[in-house]
Amino acid sequence: MAAVETAAIARPRLFSGLRGRLLLLTAAFVLFAELLIYPVLAGTYRNNWLAQRAQAAQIAALAVEAAPDGRVSEELSRQLLAQAQVVSVAVQEQDFRGEILPPSIDIGGELIPIDLRSEGVMDGTFGAFSHMFAPEGRFLRVILTPSMTQDAMMEVIVPEAALKDGLLAFSRTLLLVSLVVSAVVGALVYFAIYRLVVRPMRRLTDSIVAFSEAPEGGEIAPMPGESDELQRANSALQSMQRTVSASLRQRKRLAELGEAVAKINHDLRNSLSAAQIVSEGLAQSEDPRVKRAAPRLERALERAVNLAESTLRYGRAEPSVPNLASVNLVAAVEEAAAEGMAGCGEIDWKIETPDPVVANADADHIHRIVANLVRNSVRAIRDQPGRTERGRVWARIRREGDTAIIDIADNGPGVPDAVVKRLFQPFTGSASRGGAGLGLAIARELARGMKGDLELTRNSSNGACFTLRMRACG
Repeated sequence: MAAVETAAIARPRLFSGLRGRLLLLTAAFVLFAELLIYPVLAGTYRNNWLAQRAQAAQIAALAVEAAPDGRVSEELSRQLLAQAQVVSVAVQEQDFRGEILPPSIDIGGELIPIDLRSEGVMDGTFGAFSHMFAPEGRFLRVILTPSMTQDAMMEVIVPEAALKDGLLAFSRTLLLVSLVVSAVVGALVYFAIYRLVVRPMRRLTDSIVAFSEAPEGGEIAPMPGESDELQRANSALQSMQRTVSASLRQRKRLAELGEAVAKINHDLRNSLSAAQIVSEGLAQSEDPRVKRAAPRLERALERAVNLAESTLRYGRAEPSVPNLASVNLVAAVEEAAAEGMAGCGEIDWKIETPDPVVANADADHIHRIVANLVRNSVRAIRDQPGRTERGRVWARIRREGDTAIIDIADNGPGVPDAVVKRLFQPFTGSASRGGAGLGLAIARELARGMKGDLELTRNSSNGACFTLRMRACG
């Protein structure tokens, strides 16, 4: 039953699509146009019909004038009236009126006067409708100035029924022609729309359906030879397809990354635990240098363990839950910068702060964010070709209202414009050669986990500045 219903829905109906509707609309528009001009056409037909009867009556009058004594027999009179399709013909001079051809039938109905000498276009239009809906038995008394005789005026009487029948036959013919024209024009529009719009749109729709069924491997085919609008739409869909496919592949890689990290996480933590045991043993050493380095080594190993776990959580798309506490930002930034600047004696480091600032944040998260930003600045300065100016990286810590702010700036080459829009996207926002593109994505996630944010606030060829905002304490 469901299959039958699906087939019924999928079966195209003639007037359900764009082509069928345009066919109906085109036919309706043609008929509507004919309806608008019909009154004028009917009035023109009526005026031409009366003009033909008047001309035929004048020819009959000329035949009578050519006869001996200007008279014809009754039989010939009937023949002339029949040929002219009139009932009677009369002429009038200044002081004389006479019937050239007397009535061939009894004129018992109402006489409707029509003066062709003073009629306008609208008179003919309204007159046509009055003739079509007129009662039976009326006659028309047509008055005109003859052009074939020397008479001052001619009067022709014709039966209105003949004009009425002619108008109705003309209307039926016009309706039939209009239906044929509307059908032909509608069919032409139907097939033109099918060729120019429907068939390309069907191909485009099939490509979209195929892509939706297999988004990673599907591809929207090009449409050469089609209209500019369809080609632009197809190009936009191709661009969207590439973006969606890349996003899906990226998600798949993230899932695979999470699975891979999960597999190695156990062994990595065991190795780091062994290193922590060794570092604890080193802490018992009497060597002053070892004693100074051991606490930093322990913290580095602890952060390495946390980093492995947070990377696993990121691969699983799970947010990292911060351990919020009061953090002295000056001390936290100094320690993180020492890690980021390790082995970079040729680059200057400076921290600026007008007053001590304490934030409600996770100290480990701040360390990772600042260390990553400082490391990125150092790498950008080192990799800048043809650089002669000494590199500088500095931090400025301040408080604005309830917000604690850390600016990490440098005098490097800045972030490339092509990277700025996707700077914080995983696997796509790396500005350094060989970078994985995870550092800034993780840094922003850590910042937002602390109800703060990380953004690029200044970028030029003279350097870049990243700003970390978080809640201040007190």
